[in-house]
Amino acid sequence: MTLTPGDWITIASCVLGSGTITVIVQHVLDWVQATRRREETPEVKARNCISRHSALSMLKTVHRDSVARGWVPLDDLEEAQEIYDSYHTLGGNGAGSRIIHDLQQMDNYPPTH
Repeated sequence: MTLTPGDWITIASCVLGSGTITVIVQHVLDWVQATRRREETPEVKARNCISRHSALSMLKTVHRDSVARGWVPLDDLEEAQEIYDSYHTLGGNGAGSRIIHDLQQMDNYPPTH
């Protein structure tokens, strides 16, 4: 048995008219809202805050050591970039951005004498 275009229109009209789509959309919206609520708990916010501050502290350490040395090794720069990316994803900016930019501008090898 083959369905005609008219049959498909009738089926679509019945599905749309039955409220099935509304129920499915409502369940999806409820799931999204519940997921967002879990992500915004005070505990999650506190962990994110501590993680941001820890990442910033690590960036400051790499920066301080590199400035004292006069150059930043590529391994340290790659590690700092990875830390900065995570820091930025958690909402950090400003100080971390200035630090990573400064590190990116530094030489990656010791000065020759």
